[in-house]
Amino acid sequence: MAKDDEDRLVGLWPGHLRHRDSGRHMAVEYGHLLVPAQRTESASPAIALSFVRKPAKRDLGLPPLVVLAGGPGGAAIRSFETHLFDWVERMSELCDVVTFDQRGCNAALPCLTNPFRIELDWEAPLTRERHLHAHRQNARRLAAHWLERGVDLNAYNTVESAHDVDALRQALGAERINLHGASYGSHLALATLKCHGDRVERAILCIVEGLNDTHKLPANTDRHFRHVADLAREAPELKGQHEDLYAELGDALEAFDAKPLSLGVHDAEGKPRQVPVGKFAVQLLLGGALGSTRAIAGLPTMARRLASRSTEPFAKLGRRLHGHGLPGMMLAMDAASGSSADRLATIEQQRQTALLDDSFNLPFPFVAEELGVADLGDTFRTPVKTDTPALFCCGTLDGRTPVSNAQAAMKGFPNSHLIVVEGASHETPDVLLDPQMAFLRGEEVSVERLVKPFSFQPFDG
Repeated sequence: MAKDDEDRLVGLWPGHLRHRDSGRHMAVEYGHLLVPAQRTESASPAIALSFVRKPAKRDLGLPPLVVLAGGPGGAAIRSFETHLFDWVERMSELCDVVTFDQRGCNAALPCLTNPFRIELDWEAPLTRERHLHAHRQNARRLAAHWLERGVDLNAYNTVESAHDVDALRQALGAERINLHGASYGSHLALATLKCHGDRVERAILCIVEGLNDTHKLPANTDRHFRHVADLAREAPELKGQHEDLYAELGDALEAFDAKPLSLGVHDAEGKPRQVPVGKFAVQLLLGGALGSTRAIAGLPTMARRLASRSTEPFAKLGRRLHGHGLPGMMLAMDAASGSSADRLATIEQQRQTALLDDSFNLPFPFVAEELGVADLGDTFRTPVKTDTPALFCCGTLDGRTPVSNAQAAMKGFPNSHLIVVEGASHETPDVLLDPQMAFLRGEEVSVERLVKPFSFQPFDG
């Protein structure tokens, strides 16, 4: 570690990560890092960040690869024990692989949990307005809860997290780092490039969320569902049974709007009750098919069950809608990143006729005032322009961060390359590993298209 940064580093010790499925172990180093809550304040409380480093298997002279979790609020360290375990093992053939739990979540202190449930009135079908009202109330309670404990939610934004990334670089004693960011992790990587680009050697940006992409465009989600419908029309496993899946979903939404379904659920106290399920609840349900391969594969089955007014698709709805509100870190981060006025106006215009309205964005951008969180402003959201070499990766089945996001961000990266994975959704599939490793070695990456096998779930009756 760099000697002049030892005051930031609190403890470093050897340990092991254990793969949750196989039980295999990986030797790593753990550490804690103290950073200011708000660097613009002369006297600011400290935030404790936990990080883990998998040392390189041999020294090839490459900078450490810092992996930025998505979310915001994804469990970064835990991901090294689960779905990224094998990926980290392979990447460590090239360099140290490092990740940290970002401020406000998981092993960071404080961890901004949300102890309050969403309070909904179940007597009438859930609407967009009632949904927003409940989340605004929840956000107001959450902000007061943490303020009473000395936590200012304005300390939890992507600019401060970008400075945390550079503080981690300094604590590691590295002159430069490489970055890997997926989803919100790409958003944080872009901010880090804007704030500390001179310290970044190379960047891998996957399922890209640009600095003005926090709130999704309804027109993009419509394009996603139309693309899925085109695939369903031709899919041999569906045997021509879905000529227009998009229209089927639209018809189901209108049917639920005209006549809500009575659904048996258990409320917060565990008591059974009947609640009406209308169009907006179905829109929330269908939002799961924006980024989940499993949900996309099950859309034809979902459409048939909605048409038959089956209660099966809503089995977990009560628990989801009446559960705890979103964590404070996630709320604060996305509220601060915000969107430009033009983008918000576009979302408002597009949602009027979109299949899912703007249900997939909610409760954003409508809770910032209740949280007391300041918007980072349009200067933050301006596109990144840098000569840093970058590899962009995205999937054709991603309705949350579509290919167009990566294409737009690339305009500021003259030394960049795009790989599109046919059949991938909101994920970084294994087929990207070899090109990513080649990129980090400084080799030219020529592949532009890869394929991840995808098929629909045949209707099971």
